[in-house]
Amino acid sequence: MRQVLANWILGVHPYNTCFAFNWHNVRHIRRFLERTVAQIEGSNLRLADVGGGRSPYFPFFASKTSEYLVVDLADALPLGETRPIQQRVGTAEDIPLGDSEVDIVLCNQVLEHVLDPSQAMREMARILKPGGYFIGSVPHVSPVHLEPHDYRRYTALGIKQLLQQQGYCDIHIEGNGGVFRAAALMIAMDLLLSQRKPGVSQQFNANMALLLSPVIAVLNLSSLLADKLLGDRQRTPANLCWIARKK
Repeated sequence: MRQVLANWILGVHPYNTCFAFNWHNVRHIRRFLERTVAQIEGSNLRLADVGGGRSPYFPFFASKTSEYLVVDLADALPLGETRPIQQRVGTAEDIPLGDSEVDIVLCNQVLEHVLDPSQAMREMARILKPGGYFIGSVPHVSPVHLEPHDYRRYTALGIKQLLQQQGYCDIHIEGNGGVFRAAALMIAMDLLLSQRKPGVSQQFNANMALLLSPVIAVLNLSSLLADKLLGDRQRTPANLCWIARKK
């Protein structure tokens, strides 16, 4: 019953509501993907969702892809998965696909968690066909999460450098808002994630998420309004999304 109530109030990822702590980031990724998919040329494309976990963004690409591959650990997809998704067990640094095999690489909220981001970028460039699309996102500002595997944060300049090092062109990087939205995300996440303790993994307080959902909604909506009214300077976006093409 609690899960049904949580889904109704907080939404189901990636369709989170303003009552959810990660609304600003997920809303940005969802809107970015909706616009980006509309720009992709062709159909019956092959896509690799690297570090895709449960592949929540599969519906955005269903009309464009003939084959959707998720590259992640063995237990990433839920048991009894019915969507037409194929899994390749591997990591971002060691992708079990051949050279130039896919038309699209998707990498959402992954690079901050990999041990070797440069190697991961090389691997993703290797499996992508010339002219193919590389789409992804990373946090710029965020509390520590999913420890012990949370290693870094990125700026738009850092992402651009990584993409240029792999020879990508037509690079477009977009932040999700200003300092007020970033502050709202930081406060909301900090309230709902467990206290950091050595050797203890992150926990999410679902009861607190429901209890504080009205407060989170006010925080999210007021920060959105503050950014609109006081100016979005794009110096402190919480999240960054990008699209680039392989030469």
